[in-house]
Amino acid sequence: MTPSFRPPVSKESARLRLYMLGLVLDMWAMLISFVLANWLVLGSPWGEPGKPHGIAFFTILAPVYALLAVNSGAYGIRMLGRIRTSSAHALLALAQAVLVTLLFVFFAKIAEQLSRLTFVAGCLFSAVGLIGTRYIVTALSRRMLGAVPMMELIIMDGVSVPGLPAHMAVVDARVAGIDPSSHDAEMAERLANAVGGAEHVIVACSGDRIEDWSIALKSLSARGEILIPEMARFAPVRGGTFQHRPTLIVAGGPLDFRDRIIKRIFDVVASSVALLLLSPVLIAAAIAVKLSSPGPVFFRQARLGRDARPFKIYKFRSMRVEDSDQRADKLTQRDDPRVTRVGAFIRRTSVDELPQLFNVLTGDMSMVGPRPHAPGARAADALYWEVDQRYWARHCIKPGITGLAQIRGYRGSTDAHEDLILRLQSDLEYVTGWSVLRDIRILASTVRVLIHDKAY
Repeated sequence: MTPSFRPPVSKESARLRLYMLGLVLDMWAMLISFVLANWLVLGSPWGEPGKPHGIAFFTILAPVYALLAVNSGAYGIRMLGRIRTSSAHALLALAQAVLVTLLFVFFAKIAEQLSRLTFVAGCLFSAVGLIGTRYIVTALSRRMLGAVPMMELIIMDGVSVPGLPAHMAVVDARVAGIDPSSHDAEMAERLANAVGGAEHVIVACSGDRIEDWSIALKSLSARGEILIPEMARFAPVRGGTFQHRPTLIVAGGPLDFRDRIIKRIFDVVASSVALLLLSPVLIAAAIAVKLSSPGPVFFRQARLGRDARPFKIYKFRSMRVEDSDQRADKLTQRDDPRVTRVGAFIRRTSVDELPQLFNVLTGDMSMVGPRPHAPGARAADALYWEVDQRYWARHCIKPGITGLAQIRGYRGSTDAHEDLILRLQSDLEYVTGWSVLRDIRILASTVRVLIHDKAY
């Protein structure tokens, strides 16, 4: 990597602040609208004594609107610059919320106590206010994020692309030492570091490098495209475009921004509750490990996380310090002499994995996802990525404490290539079919496989 190049910083946190600001402004716009409707129709901003009218409508309408708007994507990236599209989604959510509110008023039999004209006026004012909010958020977005609300980066591998926009970060693959044909952990980490916080990565390369780059880009959580000038004569072919040039989309990132927020909220809540409920088990295990043999309570080891970036995973130490395998060159076997008696018990009951709840809180892991592997882990005589070229695609999402492979019984040592392939197929199935309900089902199913004959 060139000394002057700095990996781009993600704009996700700034976008999240803008989305939250947009939601708050929408709530204020609706409240002011119904207060104004009260004042124009009833002569008082707060309605009549005992009959708040507009305020009552707002209390029912606002939370319903917020739920529907968030679900429809009204607070997504389209809110930042696409005023018409964003306004259309907001107005659709408002119309749906109005219908829900009317049903509530009808079934609650309180229609006679409320002013219909106030409701109509408040809804019309709210529509105007929601559109006005989009203009404010768009203006702030352009000031905070520039013309493009997401961070884009292009990697040039022997092919130059003229006329790049000023906001575009550029990496020369050869100067940065990135060779996609080297499908190993070191190269995956180098690529991740070069990409940084970019959410859209385009590669310009020669035709003979397309397959290698296709494999490399799948390890990223960013959307990955390969620029193919030769595709210009096949304009009807489905693909993407960059600067009006055809591209081949080889990686889309499994979760959009909204899904990542939902998954992160779920992880924080679930891990916090689990830490609280399991604190007696954590304390007892820590004491037992400390008394079992000299050394620290926790074992920290480098594992490959999202984008194949290494992180330190936490586990209760189950081996003697002098026998600990930091590189995971030798996976644990049944009746492994390196494991202490306490270590054997906590491994068999999966208690040794509980400290990973702290990894979830810090954001390195998720409650559910593909299990993180050590760079030196092997299936039989081959490194994992040497067994199946699809291996890197599982790193486009955060690793998890448990996952689809675990509840299907695919755990323990990988003595044969098939052991890894079975896990990989489950991991890729999870990556391409994520939902928060599926995470809940996997967590619930994990309870029945905590004690397993392959957990050693």
